[in-house]
Order: sequence, then C-alpha cells, then structure tokens
Amino acid sequence: MIVALPCIAFSVKEREIIVKYGFLTWPAFIDNFYVRHRKRRFRYFQKLLKRYKDKIQFAVAPDYDYELMERLKRLYPHITWIFPLHKKEELEIAKKLGFEWIGMPHREHFRDYSIFWFVKNTYGFKRWYLGFWLESRPEVLLNFDGFDTTIPETYSGKYGKIWLDWGKSVKAENMKTIDIFETNVKNFRKAVNKIERQKYWDVHWWELIPQLK
Repeated sequence: MIVALPCIAFSVKEREIIVKYGFLTWPAFIDNFYVRHRKRRFRYFQKLLKRYKDKIQFAVAPDYDYELMERLKRLYPHITWIFPLHKKEELEIAKKLGFEWIGMPHREHFRDYSIFWFVKNTYGFKRWYLGFWLESRPEVLLNFDGFDTTIPETYSGKYGKIWLDWGKSVKAENMKTIDIFETNVKNFRKAVNKIERQKYWDVHWWELIPQLK
C-alpha cells in the first residue's frame, strides 16, 4: 500500500522523517488544491508541475477539467495520475482517458456516492483514498491501493498529542514538536503495517458494516 503524508509546508527535517519511515511526501505526492481551497487553482498547480516535474511520483489530476487532465497526462507521462472521482458519471470519463488510478474524496459532500458504491464499481482500477480520516474504520483501507492523510501532522501540531493507534492518543508531555511528530509518524507506520498484514482481502466488509456510507 502506498501512503503519502503530503503537507506542502513540511520542513526539511519533517520530510526526512517521513521518508525514513517509508512514506511519500511533498513533492513526491501533490494534490491539485481544488478541494482544499474550493476553487480551481490550476495555474498555480501547473507551475508546481513544471518546477518539481522530475521529483513528482503521484499527482491528483485537476477536478472536472477533463481536457486539461488529458493534456497533463501527455506532458508528464512519468507521473502517476489519480483521477478525483466526485460524480458517478465521471467513472466512464476516467476509463476513456486511460486513468489507472481512481481517487475517492474522504468528505461525503465532495462525492455523490458511498464507499460501498466506489469499491463495487471501480474493479480493474487502482484505488486511492483522498484525505483519509476514517479512524473508526481503518479496515476500509484494505480495499485501497494507496491513500494520503494528515493524521500524524494534525495530532502533532494542532492537537499536541501522541498518536498511538486508530482513534487513540494521549497528550504529549515535555516533548518538542519535532519529537512528537516523529513519534506519530513511527506509530502510524506500525498501524499501516498492521493493516497490510491483515488477510481479509476477499471479505466483503460492506456486508459486515452495512451502516457505513
């Protein structure tokens, strides 16, 4: 499973820690900034592609602008592009454009489908969970090939807590922020490894958890 901790504002030290524990970070993975800023910052996005083109491994394609998606795929064929699926009808467009990866936004108001529908209808694609924060249901990740998240970052800076496991944390005492951050990244690595070791790939988790949307 490919995992990215992608904050653009990470320091050099923070990026070194992330890479040390086997995660992708900026600029190996870049978002298109649409969801975060709720507007199309495509011009800025394109500047980043030109500046970091040789360092980028994964990038989220521009939302809704299918002609631009197609053009960027031609200009930067070495980048693995993720199609951000907001509407069910876009799945056919992703197929026509030849995308290998399909991304599902975490927030329900950014999509017109459930996780159940996504997993059931994206067979043949590689699946990316965009902005994962479903700590109450980490087993969902068994149905994805990659995801990005701000969990270690948010617990370290905003919350000032040691992240122990999914949905479990304690207040950090007398620790520097960078030490809290490394502890959280290390613990997150352990949690991801545990998920990857589970052997439930053929279990239909949506039948076990019917209330999950």
